Amino acid sequence: MKDLVVQTAGLTKRYGKRNVVNGLDLRVEREQIYGFLGLNGAGKTTTIRMLMGLIRPTSGSARLFGHPIPAERMKVMRRVGALVESPSYYAHLSGRDNLRVVATLLDVSAKRVSEVLEIVRLTADAGRKAGDYSLGMKQRLGIATALLGSPELVVLDEPTNGLDPAGIHEIRDLIRSMPREHGISVLVSSHLLAEIDQMATTVGVIHGGRLLFQGPIEDLRARSHGHVRIEVDRPEAAIAIAEGFPLTRDDSDGGLLLDSTLPGDAARLVRTLVGGGVAVYRVEERQRTLEEIFLELTGEGAAA
Repeated sequence: MKDLVVQTAGLTKRYGKRNVVNGLDLRVEREQIYGFLGLNGAGKTTTIRMLMGLIRPTSGSARLFGHPIPAERMKVMRRVGALVESPSYYAHLSGRDNLRVVATLLDVSAKRVSEVLEIVRLTADAGRKAGDYSLGMKQRLGIATALLGSPELVVLDEPTNGLDPAGIHEIRDLIRSMPREHGISVLVSSHLLAEIDQMATTVGVIHGGRLLFQGPIEDLRARSHGHVRIEVDRPEAAIAIAEGFPLTRDDSDGGLLLDSTLPGDAARLVRTLVGGGVAVYRVEERQRTLEEIFLELTGEGAAA
């Protein structure tokens, strides 16, 4: 069995008659970046709060490093760092002093404060008041706080939310460095598929409280089966001439779609059409985007 740092079985949270989280079976392996992907309101934060022992599940179970949560929460919390929702800080204190306050509570050394400032690239601004930090710097300060206890697992809830492109890039690079440079496993939630695609090694897609997909990001990409789009002068004649090819009309713009991306298939189709007297204006390959796959999985694109 693989070394799991997070494992849930049938994890469920119900408020009234509504299941906010419904039967989740998560598997996060050691030194993995697990992208927890879902639209706002899908159940991501509620799941994370259950994993942290902040709220109790209605049913099902959660384990961190093999220990049941919340029953053995105190045994494992020193091995976990978390940034759930907005980072907390004292605005009148410097970034360094904010970390010193938490370091005292965790009984970690002043040296560790300097180390995490270096990791999140805040050393040069450590003496500035945290209230004067940009939003991206505040997020990095929150991540530095999560790293103070030298955790084996870091849980980040929407860490790029509200950031400008430069801030997003900084946080993304920081997250990607954690397993590689520090041996830290990461569970990061987001509603932005493009962000998860650039960070995660494994992804779980949650929608309406249910886990719709879980596996390597490459498996999600493999669903991006594409097609070849062809522009011709006489579409109806082309379909008749190309009988036997998986060819359909593109209802959006009147082009033709070949349900294959194999170069040989496209070449044979073009030869057939030209030989039948149909003029071919353009041939281009189109892959389904991960965003389209996500919409398909969640059902959000069903009406499109």
